[in-house]
Amino acid sequence: MKKWIVATGLILALAGCSDEDDSSVNGNTAEDGNATNENNAVEHGITDQEVGFTLDDEGDVVAADVPEAEKQELLGAYEEYIAAFNAEDMDRYMAIIAENPDGFDREEDQQALSEAFENYDTTYTTSDETIVKYEEDRAEVFATINVEMNEAGTEQGMQQSGRQVVVFKKEQDEWKVTSLHFIGNQ
Repeated sequence: MKKWIVATGLILALAGCSDEDDSSVNGNTAEDGNATNENNAVEHGITDQEVGFTLDDEGDVVAADVPEAEKQELLGAYEEYIAAFNAEDMDRYMAIIAENPDGFDREEDQQALSEAFENYDTTYTTSDETIVKYEEDRAEVFATINVEMNEAGTEQGMQQSGRQVVVFKKEQDEWKVTSLHFIGNQ
């Protein structure tokens, strides 16, 4: 079971985002690169900006006011992020990741994800995709996510669900993933 917990954390955390303050130390534990808080949240990304979402009185996620063209571009970028991951297409996946991401090392992330793709068949299924914060060059997309993961070549697997906020930033007029925050369901 510990192997699955470690693998799920790896997959959900952009395949192993590193902690900025201690990036050179790797104790090869489930907690490497995982800064958790009291809500079982794995936070990988910007530490000097607040990231999150707000719920209305009915428990629905509150959407940000976003110009329609930008909304379509952002949601398209989010869909491409999920589709590239599900296709296990490394080139396509890395094309949606920022060249200079906030909160993780791009090369380490690519290597860890490559290993994860070799060892696990993982599928992300999302719903409730909502842009919860929008600025001209930075935006946050909330989604409910279900992760189904099976060890490659076997039927051994597990499922994890939760909520995630994927932070995008503009690079050369395109929205790119710069950090990810995941809150697992208990």
